[in-house]
Amino acid sequence: MPGPLCGVRVVEFGNLIAAPYAGMLLADLGADVIKVEPPFGDLGRGFGPFVGGESAFFLSVNRGKRSVCLDPKDPDAHRWLTELVKTADVVLSNLRLGAMERMGFGEDDVRRLNPDAIYAVVSAFGADGPYADRVGIDVIFQGESGMISITGHEDDPPQKTATTIGDFVAATNAALMIVAALWERRHTGRGRRVDVSLRDGLFAVQAGWYALAFTAGTQPPRTGTASPFLAPNQVFQAADGPFTLAVVSDRQFRLLCDVLQRPDLVERFPTNEDRMRHRTALTDALSAIFAEEAAETWVERLGSAGLPVGRVLGLLEAIDDPQAAHNEMHVTYHHPRAGPIDAVGSPLRIDGAPARAATPPPMLGQHTAEVLHELGATSEEVARLTR
Repeated sequence: MPGPLCGVRVVEFGNLIAAPYAGMLLADLGADVIKVEPPFGDLGRGFGPFVGGESAFFLSVNRGKRSVCLDPKDPDAHRWLTELVKTADVVLSNLRLGAMERMGFGEDDVRRLNPDAIYAVVSAFGADGPYADRVGIDVIFQGESGMISITGHEDDPPQKTATTIGDFVAATNAALMIVAALWERRHTGRGRRVDVSLRDGLFAVQAGWYALAFTAGTQPPRTGTASPFLAPNQVFQAADGPFTLAVVSDRQFRLLCDVLQRPDLVERFPTNEDRMRHRTALTDALSAIFAEEAAETWVERLGSAGLPVGRVLGLLEAIDDPQAAHNEMHVTYHHPRAGPIDAVGSPLRIDGAPARAATPPPMLGQHTAEVLHELGATSEEVARLTR
């Protein structure tokens, strides 16, 4: 079945992760996403490891798109890029400040060409303001949003989050704002500018931690895998390895103590306030108990009692466990050059089925001729521009 964004055309001037992943989310939802790349391609194409000469990094965030490779500095190529932008419902970019304007596709340029287009920009720190022209990348945003300061154990050096979370949060925010702007345009006929800051997205996902900081007026301590709000809520070590346990209410804590046959713990730590105040003593008591049995035993025993408990899985274990497999989170695409490629599926589902583009990530310039012909270019023009 066609996706809900079928008929929407997105022209993406994307690089690396933020705009490309936003474009992929829109492609998963049925949009025709045309990725405009310079002759050397998206920088992500140069990141290893490589599969059949194609970057696994690039393949992970660009499925479902068509790639048009044209040099905007070439007057003839620029003319056809202009025609392409005229057909866009959305113009999406995350290039450095001023790059779109230098190409002739800044917001004012696009408004003259296509007044009703949604003009979406993902930037480092914001479209304007004192940091607008700073270069940024995920580790910078994690550091300057406070995220690194709260990650890790209290007595250890602070750590970054393993994934480039700022890029994926900003991409998701951008896709949400684009869909909202498209919905509004159905009623008003007016295009909008959508601005998303990578750093701002990391402020937003730390709302709870900032609530602690605002309330206390000081920096909250790092808590490792433990929650700053609830106890016990962390990773515990069983006899053969780690597992996770989260208790979110006094009732659940009483249930935990029933399973463990330790009513004395309820007497010592009856409320979450008590458990947070004496978390070290509680953790020590529970750790001694959990060290007596295997992780799988605790997961089964506590899970059967209705407690939130889980395994600590490696990436390949996690993506192929029964529920992930049922949800089609591990998918295989057949790429014309790389052959079968494994990828993470879409977390979005519509009518019980994954919202996922059917086509693999494009090779560089794979669809240049196809798109130029759609725009009305002659065979001779296409041949010259694609040489």
